[in-house]
Amino acid sequence: MTRRSVVYGWLRGSGKHWRRVGLAAVGAVLLGCASTETARKEPTLRQDFIEYRQLVALAMTQVGATLSALDEVAVQASGDPRRAYGAFAKAVHRLEVDSIKVRSRTQAMRARGDAYFEHWVEYLAGVKNEEVRRRAEEHRAELKRSFDGIQEASQQVREVFRPLLSDLQKLRAVLEAEPTLVRIDAQKSLILAAKDKGRQVQQGLDRILAEMNGITALLRPAGGPVKE
Repeated sequence: MTRRSVVYGWLRGSGKHWRRVGLAAVGAVLLGCASTETARKEPTLRQDFIEYRQLVALAMTQVGATLSALDEVAVQASGDPRRAYGAFAKAVHRLEVDSIKVRSRTQAMRARGDAYFEHWVEYLAGVKNEEVRRRAEEHRAELKRSFDGIQEASQQVREVFRPLLSDLQKLRAVLEAEPTLVRIDAQKSLILAAKDKGRQVQQGLDRILAEMNGITALLRPAGGPVKE
């Protein structure tokens, strides 16, 4: 077995997990598409919900893309890995930039806590669609559990993401001057640590999306989306 195959062997184990991120539904709606008139007004809680879901889906995609790019650096290590390293460095930069909004939103939701849910209850009570109001009242306990789940998962993502990004930044710096097989092999433990943290982040993001999908299903009237 060549050194290249050894390096790639311990990297490829989690590859299937990261390919799942392409299935994340970006742009899903809570109660239906907002009208043009609504879009010009102050963002509603529904729009806030939709935006956060989009940000979570984007984060899933970017984390997966970054770790896939790291895998490719190892694959190309025995040849000329500079192009693969360049793609990895760009992916880390995109993750740095795109994650700012996600981290800001999770921190804000955490800070607002139960008050955010109570605000949602008031908002739903004023929705014009009678069936939506009825479903919100009937499923209030389930909605509260889902919002609590979002809070917990958001906290998990917030706590693990910073060390994940730190590991990726260290790898980018270490490999910048000489992304060779020897140097990549020397960073085996750091790469594995980054991938483990990445899986934890992915699990948190998966849970957030699952809880959001659950909220959407509870509130969506029979027969499909409706406008407020």
